[in-house]
Amino acid sequence: MCTFAYLAYVWILIPERIPIHFNGQGKEDGWGNKFSLILLPVITVILYIGLTVLSKYPHTFNYPCKITNENATWQYGNARLFMNCLKMLIVVFFGYVEWTLIQIARGNSVALNMWIFSLVLLLILGTVIFFFIRSIKLK
Repeated sequence: MCTFAYLAYVWILIPERIPIHFNGQGKEDGWGNKFSLILLPVITVILYIGLTVLSKYPHTFNYPCKITNENATWQYGNARLFMNCLKMLIVVFFGYVEWTLIQIARGNSVALNMWIFSLVLLLILGTVIFFFIRSIKLK
């Protein structure tokens, strides 16, 4: 919701034509209109709601070990915690991308910061690996 609020706040300051695609160095190489900025927060909300609904059904997930009466409560709790961490990282990541796109469109920045972009992607991958290992440890 903060992303929508920030976008509404700066909407009149954003030019009609903005960069919407970037190369590997973070430099813009594709352009579109400013209404394309609405897409990323909408996708964020859809993913957040989808992952929230999905986390209500941890018994439907695939697990790296057999679910038994002894480990079911812990495994389901671990899976739900994983989904919550993943939701948080996705919201932060998409929020950062949206904020950066707005800064670039307004002329306050010249490129995506690929170090931060890479760090967030590594955090997402690290979270997946961490919870996978954690699930295996307690069979």
